[in-house]
Amino acid sequence: MNRADLTADDLPIRVPLIQGETLASFLIRTSTANGLPVETLLGALVERAPELPDDGLMPQREELRLPAEGLAQLAALVGREPEQLARALPGVRPGGLVDAPSVEPWPRDFGAPPLPACPLCMEPGAWLAAEGHRWRPCGCGRRWMAGDDGGYLVDTGPVPDLGRALARHRAMVHRLGPAADALVTDAHQVTLWWWASGLVAEAWREREDSLDMARHRRRAAPVAVYPEAVALAELMWKWEERRRRPGASPERWLDSVAQLAPAGTLTRRERAPLTYWLEQHRPEPPGKPSGRGVAERRWNRLPALHHRPRPEEHGPLRAPSCLMWVYGLPLTSTTGVCPRCNGRAPSCRWVPYSGCTGLPRK
Repeated sequence: MNRADLTADDLPIRVPLIQGETLASFLIRTSTANGLPVETLLGALVERAPELPDDGLMPQREELRLPAEGLAQLAALVGREPEQLARALPGVRPGGLVDAPSVEPWPRDFGAPPLPACPLCMEPGAWLAAEGHRWRPCGCGRRWMAGDDGGYLVDTGPVPDLGRALARHRAMVHRLGPAADALVTDAHQVTLWWWASGLVAEAWREREDSLDMARHRRRAAPVAVYPEAVALAELMWKWEERRRRPGASPERWLDSVAQLAPAGTLTRRERAPLTYWLEQHRPEPPGKPSGRGVAERRWNRLPALHHRPRPEEHGPLRAPSCLMWVYGLPLTSTTGVCPRCNGRAPSCRWVPYSGCTGLPRK
């Protein structure tokens, strides 16, 4: 078929939009539902459609890029406004549109490959854009979605603590705003550090076994540590409140965190990521930050590394963390050294960051 041969009448079934879905995934769902090869649909969107891989388009492996006119044609064929598609599909937002259509493999960097969508409340076979995030719980609380290792799902049903943790996470965000999600993301980084260091191993190993992931413990770790991450985030919020009061003591706060450790005390290794966190969340004099509301002012009080661009979709574990170490890379060495700070800035201690924040305050 040429582009003019395909009309909206040839696509009678309009598949539901999934927030955050990749464009390739949406096109495959649309073409499959209407009994058309995806090549036919793609050829109707642009004059010179890119050649697809020999084994077909695989949204977990590559993404489609369209120009603005391709988006307009797609919107017309599926009976939606271009703005409506752009709100749901990150790949067709202004920053994702291109001059010429193309098929691009997903980068292999952590946080780049897409996540498989929850088949229980979205649609089996759909894929979500990662936008820098490697994993997150689905809103239904019954699955975790991860983009590592080609993408995988974790059935959280066998561990009720995970559902309770998600409820506490949501309640915290409802009470405090997006700053709460940033603290949960920080706490998740801390607990993954503990997991990689072999700490709190017994409780987490039991969860991994219950999730039937004894042979894939590295994959299970981000899920297994989640309840402790939420509990730690609640303590982090107490410090956020306290650090602007006279006499705020990081040591006393660390003593309160020790309740999460099996032994009731924190070893030097367990303190290490908390020390890095406190380096950025220092005691400060009281003052009223800018912001139109309480939630925005709480967000504006957070350290600079939390203010990196946030994805437009809301949900758990979406806010950037101020702890930049990468789960899966060594804790004690870097893969490269930032030429600006020589690896001494909080942003570049483990891997160089293009937006280096410079050396920490004394």
